[in-house]
Amino acid sequence: MASATADEPSAVEQDAYSFTVADTLRNTYRHTEAIKHLTIHRDSATARRIWLDIVERDTAYAPAHYYLSRLDNNEHSLRHAYLAFAADSTNKWYTENYASQLVAKHQYPRAIPIFRRLMRLDPRNLQAYHALAILYGSAGMPYSAIAILDSAELRVGYNPYLAEIHQQLLLDTRQYNRAIEAGRRRVAEHPYDSSVRTSLAMAYDAAGRDTLARETLEEAFRLDTTDIATTTLIADYYYSKDDTRRMLDYEEHLFRNANLDVEDKLSRLANHTSNVSFYGKNYLRIGAIIRGLAIDYPNNPKVARVYAEHMMAGGEYSLALNYLRHHLEDEGTTDENFIYVLQLEHFLKESELLEADLSEALRRFPDSFALLSFAGFLRSESDDHEGALAIFEMGAERATNDVERSDMWGYIGDVYHDMGDDKRAFKAYRKALKYNGNNILVLNNYAYFLSLLDRDLERALEMSKRAIEGEPDNASYLDTYAWILHRLGRNEEAKSIMRQALSISGQRDSSLLAHYGDILWALGEKFMAETYWQKAVDRGYDKEEMERHIAEITKPDTKKK
Repeated sequence: MASATADEPSAVEQDAYSFTVADTLRNTYRHTEAIKHLTIHRDSATARRIWLDIVERDTAYAPAHYYLSRLDNNEHSLRHAYLAFAADSTNKWYTENYASQLVAKHQYPRAIPIFRRLMRLDPRNLQAYHALAILYGSAGMPYSAIAILDSAELRVGYNPYLAEIHQQLLLDTRQYNRAIEAGRRRVAEHPYDSSVRTSLAMAYDAAGRDTLARETLEEAFRLDTTDIATTTLIADYYYSKDDTRRMLDYEEHLFRNANLDVEDKLSRLANHTSNVSFYGKNYLRIGAIIRGLAIDYPNNPKVARVYAEHMMAGGEYSLALNYLRHHLEDEGTTDENFIYVLQLEHFLKESELLEADLSEALRRFPDSFALLSFAGFLRSESDDHEGALAIFEMGAERATNDVERSDMWGYIGDVYHDMGDDKRAFKAYRKALKYNGNNILVLNNYAYFLSLLDRDLERALEMSKRAIEGEPDNASYLDTYAWILHRLGRNEEAKSIMRQALSISGQRDSSLLAHYGDILWALGEKFMAETYWQKAVDRGYDKEEMERHIAEITKPDTKKK
């Protein structure tokens, strides 16, 4: 039985038990029977019952505890592993099992002395050296980890996997010369492994030996020009060194590699194009990569969109539109692809193309919520209110869930408001909130339009507050809340909220500036009010309308907006 040392169990492992007089022969017989059930009949339930019965009769029967700990991965596994180890701490199998169970239960500090014991019991057990090195490393003791790996090499000889860990630890501890020496040895042991050479290159780089680092990377690439990991590492290395020319050389190799998935290629490409400065400086070379993708994946909608966006980045909007329209016939085209084309046509004011493609899109995707929403907005924008209502009502009928139904009825309410029919607008908003009481856009619009009529202001304030809770950094929603407070005469509160809205919007929204001017006027801050009204005009607010508004609001005793 093990003595009371650092190997003692934690509270989780301890279990109150009293030792009983063991019938050793019977226990051995029954243990053998349990093993037969487990290995021959695959009957783990019967085996478990036998082993539990054995340890109930003889709490120090180590073999039963050992198998019980390995049979299941539950809260009892660690306790059984400890009891097997405690019963015979000289058994390397029980010791290794207990150490592994401690790691599995994340009890890393307690696992360290057990693995050290295992090293003494079994000096050639590579798992023990490996585990100890990892444990020491994760505990912030890299030098102890290095010492363990040095000991492993002395006792069991060179091991490629441990050598890799050893080299990385040397780099982590800035022992660059030793790391380079270890890297060279690994290359000698595995001269045709490109990953070993890249590790040596990273050691050279860490030591500031750039020339050797680059030469070694080139050697690694020449060993296998199709290896994705090596090529990726080299491209990233040159990027870190601001050597754009060499980086793009290897990027081109990557994008020509048929073994690299197209999604991974698109992801790498997005990293380059999202950096506007980098993209602009290297527009032509990145364009060559994109054109290569378009050739390799001619019917991939995502690739087609990337190519079109590249054209638009160069100002070639019409070419991009023609290219995208051509690809609408590709297999796998979605409603999203159509919407993207429609948005571009809308931007370019290609009305005839827009109508033709919209009709085709609705024919192919009649139940698309996004497409119906976009079509309705187009109708509404062109003041075709009846057409917009027809599309949104169709969308509400075809919606597949309450969230979509709520959105469509919210859009219907917006159209009725634009038509000047607030009675129907508010009815539509109530219906939208019945489907989804947390529809933030509807809560905000309903609240704001009520405030314009000075109706149900307390209810409007409550709805506006819920919208802000959903999107606290939305300047438009904060404006609504502040405006309702203003209509309620709570102008100090309104001023504070409106300052937040102006801060978020960067004082670029003319309507927010105008509202703030009204609030300041109500507080008697006339000079600042006039300043913000002028700012609103400077930001695009109609000058004549502002003059009429100021004349109205500055009348004595007026309550009008």
